[in-house]
Amino acid sequence: MSDEGQPMKPDQVFKKFAWRSVVSVAPGLERSTTWTITGVAAIVALFIGNLDAVSKIVSSPGMRWSLLLLAASLLAGAISKQIGMALESGLASVNEIERLLTSKEGESLMEKMSIEPRQLTKELAEPFLWPMSRIMDKSGEEGIVDHLSTDKRFIRMFCWQIYFNLLHGALAVSAIVALACSLKVT
Repeated sequence: MSDEGQPMKPDQVFKKFAWRSVVSVAPGLERSTTWTITGVAAIVALFIGNLDAVSKIVSSPGMRWSLLLLAASLLAGAISKQIGMALESGLASVNEIERLLTSKEGESLMEKMSIEPRQLTKELAEPFLWPMSRIMDKSGEEGIVDHLSTDKRFIRMFCWQIYFNLLHGALAVSAIVALACSLKVT
């Protein structure tokens, strides 16, 4: 069923509130990921800076696997951090737009608009380069037929942020375990 032209229902307002409350954790997770990325990067720097000393106590395959796992951990952490930053900015933008639209000025602006919603979404997407223009247009279309499409997208992004954050940690721990398991016994 389409929400096009309909006001938000009370259950939709509640879902929006609940989902935004959940997603509001994203900035904190993003900031904590900064610290874990910094720690992993410091380990890599120490590892590489002392490669001669490390090679005396760790086997070559163990060093290779540890460095590969640490690099993959940094990548997963960076992706998690980027998603968290996008969520924080997206939430701020959506809240600001909603504040404008629910104000007297916003209501007056909406009453004076002569453009159809679908045409407006196309024109808003127009200056973006492909594939972003297509993504923006599709998001606008989804927003017309589903009042909660933006919040659902935020929830999916939040899930990806958590998954990449967990992968970041698991890869870092695996690297340390691989390093410990490859210590040369003297």
